[in-house]
Amino acid sequence: MSNLRKYQNPFSTSRNDNNYLSSGRNDNNSQVAHSGNSDVDVIVEVNTMPIAYAMLCSLYATKQLSLTEFEDAIKNLKSLVDEDRVNNDNDPNTAKIYHVE
Repeated sequence: MSNLRKYQNPFSTSRNDNNYLSSGRNDNNSQVAHSGNSDVDVIVEVNTMPIAYAMLCSLYATKQLSLTEFEDAIKNLKSLVDEDRVNNDNDPNTAKIYHVE
């Protein structure tokens, strides 16, 4: 098997075509470019509080933090999260509404 052949898509319908790599790429580009979904804004927010809490628990369990340091860190983490919730205003009147016709 040649080096090129082992990287070929085994599920490709035009496997015997010499230009199947470039033609498939062009087909995908045109499908994405004209699909109507190319101008989309996506905002992803990830809640990292469980990760931070798990890290603090791990540090306490391995005795890298004392009990008072652990409790202080938990209080600080909780206050940071509470501050963020107060500042995160989810007002429906400020929502952007788009009418697609």
